[in-house]
Amino acid sequence: MASVTHIVEKIAQFGREKGLVGIVADPAVPSNENRLAVVILNTGTIHRVGHHRMYVGMSRKLARTGITVLRFDFSGLGDSSPHLSDQPLLQSNLTDIEAALEWLQTTRGISRVVLIGLCSGADHAILYGFSDPRVVGLVLIDPYIPPTARYFFDYLSHRLRDVRNWRNFRLHKSKLLRRLFEHISRTLHLDGGPLHLEYHGLDPRASLEKAYEATAQAGVKFLVICTGQHHAPRQTYREQFIKAFSKVSFGDSLQLEFFQNADHTFSSIRSRSELDELVTSWCKNTPFERSTPLTPPIADVTALWSA
Repeated sequence: MASVTHIVEKIAQFGREKGLVGIVADPAVPSNENRLAVVILNTGTIHRVGHHRMYVGMSRKLARTGITVLRFDFSGLGDSSPHLSDQPLLQSNLTDIEAALEWLQTTRGISRVVLIGLCSGADHAILYGFSDPRVVGLVLIDPYIPPTARYFFDYLSHRLRDVRNWRNFRLHKSKLLRRLFEHISRTLHLDGGPLHLEYHGLDPRASLEKAYEATAQAGVKFLVICTGQHHAPRQTYREQFIKAFSKVSFGDSLQLEFFQNADHTFSSIRSRSELDELVTSWCKNTPFERSTPLTPPIADVTALWSA
């Protein structure tokens, strides 16, 4: 895709009674060949601009390379109208994603879409992606990753090496042990944590393995990006995602990146710039080809989640 200088941003309204509101960024001169669109999903209750306005800059950079980008608010968030049905929140959000893809196909003639999401946005993307043949790629930023043995070792080692924890411990002021035990307890009980979708009752690892396997088998490409500078990071080493989902046959469909020095919300300008460069390069250079859609083998997956 050739770079373009100018883009056009407009308000987008779609869905039931045009209750969903977003911003669409179009290249001033759209390409006529194999057009691709990107749809950026909310993180938790954060407005469509994203943390530190990260999605505004990302949208504009992608649009300047010839890619149409839609960032919108789920029902009940930002400028979008509240839910108008009896659907559970998760199902309503998945229906909103479908409406966004329908709008892009109707108004822009685009039927090849990459979904981008951070944290709960990544969770929504993987839950939706396998079911819609228009989805050819997923950019998952800090998705839910089950813990591994090395994760616990790395996390504990990092906390125990912090001199301040031991100084406070000697002064009987340390919260180190309590925090360590609380963190391990939350993880072992499969707590989705802040901003992630939560699991209820069933094994999230097995269910997510089915979702990832179905999506990979459909030919969808993955860019999985994880960050390392959390107070309690969900990933402590680059290969944790692969180890956590070792039963999934990703083949060459997966590109895995680890931003060791970035925090969960990409608060630094440098980390956001590096993220934008990576996502733009991946969208421009990845050969997106989706096979015939599979009948979803995991009809029970959405029942495991609630927002």
